[in-house]
Amino acid sequence: MIAEQKMFDLSFLEEMDDRNFLIQVLGLYIADTPRDLGDMKQALETADANTIGKSAHKLKSSTGMLQANRLFSILEQTETMSKSGVVSPQLAGLVEDAHSAFDLLKVALQVHLKTL
Repeated sequence: MIAEQKMFDLSFLEEMDDRNFLIQVLGLYIADTPRDLGDMKQALETADANTIGKSAHKLKSSTGMLQANRLFSILEQTETMSKSGVVSPQLAGLVEDAHSAFDLLKVALQVHLKTL
């Protein structure tokens, strides 16, 4: 549970006191995020920094709502770096880091969902 709490903080969503809403939000996040991360990875292959930035920005909103600070920080850096218009090795590394951070977050969220 302690590791879970470090990966995310659902207190904002839990304030709504609606278990079904929380389950739905987490389910959608777990289902939809891989698509946006996939868009970022595909944009790496075509050196499309603009798409990487747009996807990072979109994911930042939902990730921020979950207070998943590690992934949020990576997405924030990705968005900022993509504004240069250059797909650098550092930007590619951030996209990879975002995938890894989400994989860990997804597992923790799935474990949490089982407790709801």
